[in-house]
Amino acid sequence: MTQKKFTSAPHNYLSRNQQRRIFWTFMPSALLILLVAGWLERTYLWTTDDPSTPQIDTQLKQPADDPSVPDWVFVEADEPPLPVTGEDLGAGANLLEKVRDDTTFRDGDREAWFAIWMTLRSTDPRLYRTFSEKPVGFVELFGQPRAFRGKLVKLKGIVKRIQRVEAPANDFNIAGYWQAWILPEGGPPSPIVVYFQELPPGFPTGMKVEEPVEIVGYFFKRWAYMASDTIRIAPLIMSREPFWKPVAINPSPTATVGSIALLTMVMLVTVTSLAMWIANRGTQRTYLSSPIDLTASLAGEDFFSTSDALRKLSASVGEQSAKETLP
Repeated sequence: MTQKKFTSAPHNYLSRNQQRRIFWTFMPSALLILLVAGWLERTYLWTTDDPSTPQIDTQLKQPADDPSVPDWVFVEADEPPLPVTGEDLGAGANLLEKVRDDTTFRDGDREAWFAIWMTLRSTDPRLYRTFSEKPVGFVELFGQPRAFRGKLVKLKGIVKRIQRVEAPANDFNIAGYWQAWILPEGGPPSPIVVYFQELPPGFPTGMKVEEPVEIVGYFFKRWAYMASDTIRIAPLIMSREPFWKPVAINPSPTATVGSIALLTMVMLVTVTSLAMWIANRGTQRTYLSSPIDLTASLAGEDFFSTSDALRKLSASVGEQSAKETLP
């Protein structure tokens, strides 16, 4: 049986058919890459900050040393008494006067700190749910910490991070609380720190959270914390629990359009690839016969030398002549 092999005919890249094939081979993939890159940019690189929101410098300003004064030492001055108001405070005014802003937790904060926790624990939760005052923002709390010290405030925002922290040793049977970092509604993009006594069932926790909440709690102080770049300050609030309603996240119109376009491009690439595969199967081939083995083909044949062939030819001619001379 004769064996054959085939090779593809050389491509003519100047022909319209070949150029069309190249176009449909690479163009869908290129469009798909551009579409995916645009989706990644919108999802991970676009900022949602409102440029009209005033930016506030939250970096802690440290008092500068005075080299002209020998043995210079910074002494914390006593603050004037808090203004007397008719509002209920989370702790006694004499305890709140010991609290200092722009510091971490101090021994002087301890009594007011646990007094507020006891107030939160002993108060009917319905009081906080029915609190009808207008929500305050970051600017008010950050700029007027003494005016809000120990007062009940309401705010809205998005929980970005929340974790359990242990409480220092105390006589109030408080083992710990939840520390939440909240992006306030209306900006700026600086956090408000809220400590919760408890969380609603099912509330997500961890370092990456995205949950809108409403908070009613007592403002404690403007608290200093170590940020990734420097020491910064943030309003600190103490609350019983966040008011939270799980809401299913509906995809934005932009995300929906992007998903439809992405699906369309994937289908286009699939159909194009299938069409190219079918077209390549029908490409004309040039078949080349394999070399024939002459030895095997002539194995059953008889071979004669030249002299034998002439002798047989002469004999054959002689026999033919003899037949012609017979009467």
